[in-house]
Amino acid sequence: MVVNVSSGLGSVALTLRQDYHRTPAASGSSKAAVAILTAQWSAAFPGLRFNAADPGYTATDLNATSGTQTVTEGTDAIVEHATRGAEGPTGTYLSRHGVVPW
Repeated sequence: MVVNVSSGLGSVALTLRQDYHRTPAASGSSKAAVAILTAQWSAAFPGLRFNAADPGYTATDLNATSGTQTVTEGTDAIVEHATRGAEGPTGTYLSRHGVVPW
């Protein structure tokens, strides 16, 4: 099981919405790269499980603790993916609120 940590910033579908918060291009682009690698690896290695997780806007030192959720809340999607086991899905993109559109 491989869980890549991406972000909603890497979602093309979310980025195209008019109400979506824009960030510097480098940040969103790097997260989009993680998301597409997850999708490609999940197709290329069907015997393994590759999924992406969006921790959300989590209060950390990176954002001077301005995030709207705790670190524990930010790890929810990562833990969910990591504990699904070998029979779990592959090629999914989740946040603690559900599916993140690609």
